[in-house]
Amino acid sequence: MTGKGSDSYLFFSAECAMATVADIVFLVDGSSSIGIDNFEEVRLFLREVVSGLDIGPDKVRVGLAQYSDEPYQEFLLKDHFDASSLLAAIERLPYRTGQTETGKAISFLLSQYFTEEAGSRARQRVPQIAVVITDGDSSDDVEEPAQQLREQGVIVFGIGVGQANLGELQLIANRPAQRFLFTIENYQALQTLTSSLMQTICVSMEDQRLALAERFADIFVLVDSGISQTEFQQVRLLLNRLTNQLNLGASTNRLGLAQYGKVVKVEFLLNKHNTKEEILDSLKRFRISRPLPSDPRNLGAALEFARANFFTVEAGGRAAVGSRQFLVVLSGKDSDDSVYKASRLIKSAGITVVGMSLGASMTEMSVVATPPYVYQIPVATAAPTLKGIIGQQAAKVADIVFVIDQSGSIGTANFQLVRMFVHSIVSGLDVGQNRVRVGVVVYNDKPEALVYLNTFKNKQNLLNFIQILPYVGGGTKTGAALNFTLQSVFTKESGSRTNTGVQQVAVVITDGESQDSVREAAASLRRSGVIVYSVGVDKANETELIQIASHPPKEHVFIVKSFAELTPLKVKLQKVLCYNIIRQAVTVAGRSSAIKEGCLQTEEADIFFLIDHSRSIYPSDFKDMINFIIEFIQTFRIGPQYVRMGVVKYADLPELEFGLETYMDAENLETAVRTIQQRGGGTETGRALTFMGSLFDKAKDSRGHKVPEYLVVITDGKSSDEVKSPAEKLRSKGVTIYTIGVKEADKKELEEISGDPKRMFFVNDFDALNPIKDKVITDICSADGEVCKDLSGDLVFLIDSSGSIYPQDYEKMKDFMKFVISRSFIGRNEVHVGVLQFSSSPQPEFDLRSFFSKEDMLQAINGMQQLGGGTLTGDALTAVSQYFDSALGGRPHLQQRLVVVTDGQAQDEVRGPAEALREKGVKIYAIGVVDANTTQLLEISGSHDRMYSGRDFDALKDLESLLALQLCDPQRDCKKTERADIIFLVDGSTSISLENFKSMQKFMLSMVNQTTVGENLTRFGVLLYSNDPKMMFKLNQFKTRQEVLKAISGLKPPSGDTYTGKALKFCLQFFSAENGGRAELQVPQILMVITDGDATDRNNLVEPSEALRSKGVNIFSIGVKGANMTQLEIMAGQDKSKVFFVDNFAALEGLYKNISKELCNSTKPVCEKQQADLVFLVDQSGSIQTGDYDLMKNFTTELVKSFSIGQKLVRVGLAQFSSSFQHEFYLNQFSEDTEVSEHILEMTQTGGGTNIGLALKSIREYFETSRGSRRSEGISQNLVLITDGESQDDVEDPADDLRALGIEIFAIGIGDVHDLELLQITGTPQRLFTVQNFGSLENIKQKVVDTICKSKPSGDPSSCTIDIAMGFDISTRRVSGESLVSGHNKLQAFLPEIARYLSTVPRLCCTNSPVQSNLAYRVVNVDGRVLYDFNFEAHDEDVLRKVMALSLSESTSFNRAMLGSFREKFEAQSQAGVKVLLIFSDGLDDDIMKLEQESDLLRQSGVSALLVVALEGVRDTAQLQMVEFGRGFGYKLPLTIGMPSIGSTILKQIDTVADRECCNVMCKCSGHEGLRGSRGPPGLKVSRKHAFQAFRGGSGQKGYPGFPGEEGVAGDRGFPGPSGPPGLQGCSGPRGQKVLQSCSSSRSLGLFL
Repeated sequence: MTGKGSDSYLFFSAECAMATVADIVFLVDGSSSIGIDNFEEVRLFLREVVSGLDIGPDKVRVGLAQYSDEPYQEFLLKDHFDASSLLAAIERLPYRTGQTETGKAISFLLSQYFTEEAGSRARQRVPQIAVVITDGDSSDDVEEPAQQLREQGVIVFGIGVGQANLGELQLIANRPAQRFLFTIENYQALQTLTSSLMQTICVSMEDQRLALAERFADIFVLVDSGISQTEFQQVRLLLNRLTNQLNLGASTNRLGLAQYGKVVKVEFLLNKHNTKEEILDSLKRFRISRPLPSDPRNLGAALEFARANFFTVEAGGRAAVGSRQFLVVLSGKDSDDSVYKASRLIKSAGITVVGMSLGASMTEMSVVATPPYVYQIPVATAAPTLKGIIGQQAAKVADIVFVIDQSGSIGTANFQLVRMFVHSIVSGLDVGQNRVRVGVVVYNDKPEALVYLNTFKNKQNLLNFIQILPYVGGGTKTGAALNFTLQSVFTKESGSRTNTGVQQVAVVITDGESQDSVREAAASLRRSGVIVYSVGVDKANETELIQIASHPPKEHVFIVKSFAELTPLKVKLQKVLCYNIIRQAVTVAGRSSAIKEGCLQTEEADIFFLIDHSRSIYPSDFKDMINFIIEFIQTFRIGPQYVRMGVVKYADLPELEFGLETYMDAENLETAVRTIQQRGGGTETGRALTFMGSLFDKAKDSRGHKVPEYLVVITDGKSSDEVKSPAEKLRSKGVTIYTIGVKEADKKELEEISGDPKRMFFVNDFDALNPIKDKVITDICSADGEVCKDLSGDLVFLIDSSGSIYPQDYEKMKDFMKFVISRSFIGRNEVHVGVLQFSSSPQPEFDLRSFFSKEDMLQAINGMQQLGGGTLTGDALTAVSQYFDSALGGRPHLQQRLVVVTDGQAQDEVRGPAEALREKGVKIYAIGVVDANTTQLLEISGSHDRMYSGRDFDALKDLESLLALQLCDPQRDCKKTERADIIFLVDGSTSISLENFKSMQKFMLSMVNQTTVGENLTRFGVLLYSNDPKMMFKLNQFKTRQEVLKAISGLKPPSGDTYTGKALKFCLQFFSAENGGRAELQVPQILMVITDGDATDRNNLVEPSEALRSKGVNIFSIGVKGANMTQLEIMAGQDKSKVFFVDNFAALEGLYKNISKELCNSTKPVCEKQQADLVFLVDQSGSIQTGDYDLMKNFTTELVKSFSIGQKLVRVGLAQFSSSFQHEFYLNQFSEDTEVSEHILEMTQTGGGTNIGLALKSIREYFETSRGSRRSEGISQNLVLITDGESQDDVEDPADDLRALGIEIFAIGIGDVHDLELLQITGTPQRLFTVQNFGSLENIKQKVVDTICKSKPSGDPSSCTIDIAMGFDISTRRVSGESLVSGHNKLQAFLPEIARYLSTVPRLCCTNSPVQSNLAYRVVNVDGRVLYDFNFEAHDEDVLRKVMALSLSESTSFNRAMLGSFREKFEAQSQAGVKVLLIFSDGLDDDIMKLEQESDLLRQSGVSALLVVALEGVRDTAQLQMVEFGRGFGYKLPLTIGMPSIGSTILKQIDTVADRECCNVMCKCSGHEGLRGSRGPPGLKVSRKHAFQAFRGGSGQKGYPGFPGEEGVAGDRGFPGPSGPPGLQGCSGPRGQKVLQSCSSSRSLGLFL
């Protein structure tokens, strides 16, 4: 098919043959800069383009405008409806000339061309397209007019000619530029552009047509047959009105009708009628089938029937082509059968259920309907409501990339469903540059990024583009697409914000099996920190989807049978995405912190790791195992008397890497783990398990007593030997085994080893070890029970028992409760448990006073029966409140906790009842599964930390150990006394019997168990007294808890009188440093006096007690039976909180619980920030009530009082903000906490908006020296933000600027705050606190203070780590036996100096001390094979000597293989924040372009800088510089081995890199080089022999004989040998001719010679 009117018409392409409808307007630059000849080229171009279009009034319409200073209307869309007249108009197109005002011309298009009057068919959903052709800069603004044009739905193409402003064109055209922007060198090249432009325009026309096509619906009405005749007439009227108001037909909206009673009767299906008239005619014949009075009305069965029959393809359902599906239920009374499961199933199929009550309860209607479509309105007014519903379309901070399969197996129709699916997901996100950024990658045989994370700033523009995503077809290479996404999209240059802690998410959508491997590519993507979701459609490979997705698969893998099922999936995926973004960003870090707090209470344990290092494990996998072990080390308290760890690796044979006694501190243990090497081999797990038996036996012997023992086994394959028997032997010894299987591991075998499926874990790849580590650690710590010990309280379970829950899922809830109870300390004086279940009404099972043993509780739970019914969670929360009252066994003075488990959305209001419970002091943990509403869960719990969501009831298993630990409140202020010097002063007088003395011993033993004993932790001493005091053991005598307990158990009472005063005086000396006291180190000093009677020297108590207190000793007075209360108070200094009394010795044994809390408060560690600058930034916006504002001021003063205020200690500043910033006082204004508090309490509130960004910019002034900041002195800088709302301006950049200065920002959010926005401000979840209301602020005061005291800035040396790798390119031919540096004298001379310089980087802009670097070395051959490799570690001269002495028989090269090898080294061995590669080279040995590409890959992998030092003889140093990166402003200086101060010069470069990476300082100016110092004195003369020995070190042991070497090459020609003997005399030769010679001639010849 061709166009009409010219021989040069283009043949229609396949794309243009399909694209037959559009409105296209060309906007042509007619300014003077173009010229008449070039303008003729424009005419020719327009003729050819138009010739390729199917022109007509109902097909393609074309309009044309020209512009220069002014826009000119050449012809409108309505002017030419045939190709001939259109081409003639183009031929007559005049050349206007003038200036270039493109912005004005674009506005002209919007107002004059894309209107109905001008011929635009936008209202008819016809694609609207504009093509702008220009060659120069516009003299006016183009951004806003172009934005307005695009927002109207117009697709804008830009064609730039010659010197056209590319940046300006990018502002004009739709994004991405690679699709909508074309650039050519001159107007003559326009003709070559025609084909590609036409193809793109035509594809966009068709895509836009599909996007704009009206979304028709399948509507089925289900009518209750039991309604009255009057109601039926109203229903029929409703159906008639609905039919008349909707566009009904076979290709538009379809309507079906049925009625229900005892059974369902179908009136007509969706495909029965093709016209509105047929439907109206059928409605006239519609009659209700009157049920008998005894007949049931089974709406539940009707819904199930509707799901199975109403919306199928056979019935006319069109879900497969994206039609929305509605079921309208008109119900006259509540159903006689259950509606719960059927309602859930039909909604999960993607069908929107609209519930309209004609008498049925709104409670049931809310169960049946999809929220919020529940109505109780007159039938007469229902039609407009239904029409509005059917006509409808419908996370905060993250980087989300959609990776979309566009292979040939999908097809155009299905790809349209993919577009709609992605469009729906993105519609529900808060898209913006500072909120959610979205990227789109499409792939077939090769991937392409259509949208980068920084492409779109406007949500609507992004949505418009998603509607026209191109579909190409082709193969399916998912692995390549995943690699491309990591390397090209999740990068800083492409808009990724991973460096600022923003959650990275990828959603992969595919319909088939990949033609390349996905495992490694997916693992690399996940290892980089990206959370990956996989969505499989139709023939997608489930195994492959699991390999792609993050762990666990059940949370990250979604599989649907057809593309039509993407519609119901969107709601699930959107919910999971939004929940997980917040959970990953805020909650996970908080819970990990809580787990660590809990695990630190694990006093003693022995943990062995048994790790498979067989040949099937890749180096990156092995590194994941190493990191897994390191996480354990960093979670527990490591030490000989605490937790010990050892590692055994195995393949064919087990090999002890190090035992439990090898490394006794965390630092050395971690270093040892990092240096473990993989050797390879088979997989004999059974033999390795047998090997472990003797190691655990030795562990018990070395401690002298039994402690909890754990074995963590990690393997990736099936064992070649039997495992069950050796595992059983280990478990019989009391060893708890956890098994973690990866990849090809055998699950049955893993379970045989662990002996318990709950201790068996299986993951798809090694990178998933990271997400499961918390599960293993939590199980160990919650099973240990130390954190829960002696924590009395009330625990109530509120369990959803509604009809939507399947029986097997109900049993899973019961198992969940039983597990949590099994991990709790149940008892009359310990934890009490109650259970209440609910559905439509609450039903008590047992209250807090019913049972006091685990067995009774578990039996009662086993006997529970499911209720069935609705989900009235709010009513249940109100009912459960009384459980916590004293009347029903509640103990309000203890910790009270409620665990709510539900599977669906509450049908009533939950916020109010939940708030009332929390105000009573009850902590609520809300767990939602299946269809639970996460918003309601948050309303119930009041905190993300106590809210959990899962896709199904199996998620409860994953929560068991975590919740058991969380319920013990591991982050509570006082768990154990961590650090103190405690002396017991014990009355041993005659009045105390041996039995009573044993009670005193039990009390002391219990007190010791409430502390963490250690040389650097809590120390104990005991002094017994009667007539005379006697020191039994001093503070520095015992270092372990076991030693202290043994010493106390062995005490004997001395008998005699009670000379307490004398003993008090005597004991003061034992708090001195020589006796183990640590008062000078600010360790709390505690004396516990235990006595049973009146002091014999009662008049001598005051003086020694005051003397002790004057030395900082806190005295606890503990009296039993006949003790004198007055004397107890004298000793305690009248502080009654430190006086305890019981009337018998048996009661003394349990008194430790009362004393422990007071002791804990008295021994809180001193704030690490004795000197700090602390600035408060307080919200005073109008959303805060006056009473709440006062609470906030009081809270702020309480925070201030928690610090030592003074100009030499902690300085305080404060400002307020709302819409504007309000100064209060700087850091140098007040020196006393009373002055600060007075000012704060006198502050007044002005009201206004919430501009946190403005406030953060303004507060920067407070951290300047002139305002009292001591930042330049290295003193800690802190900002505390308190706010109740979401900011109305951008916060990210000003917060980043503050943190770059080394300021630690802490944020306290109150109420419905934007958690992720606050996270952007703090930069870490550890500094983020949220409470539900202002009254709850006091509950977090101590947590805030402790966090401020312990926190360190991100630029602290502990968090700024530097790894430097050195490589060597020495390409000269080598002689066997030569060392690495042979022939390079300067390298040999200066390498030690360079290494010494690089070993430590001086103090950075954000650190208070130098940063120690780790150095590594690697030598590779020409092919990249590693010849020698040294790990990253602190500079060691011995290591450097070994490197320099390395024997090389082959040359090395600076090529791609070398750079690739170092990229692998950094990925496998380095986790540093700063990674630098330093190469010493004698010249490039590869193509420069290829080297630059490899260098770029190195940079993208996270290496901070590549520096190249030219060796002697390099001619072109500039060429070496071309592959460098990361050097900053020093990039112009070539580095050469012979330059002055080469070590110092390289260090300066690395110092710049470290400041950039650690401190966010982009430019650092160094001073000039200092003058060269005077010559030093001569050194001592050392003989060459001694010098060599000094360098070489002592002789080692004699080595083994080496293998015979290879045959050498021919040597050089040798020197002449000695003269040999004379040879035999030869024969005489013939006689020569005689010649006459004159004297003169002879003389002449001699002169000549």
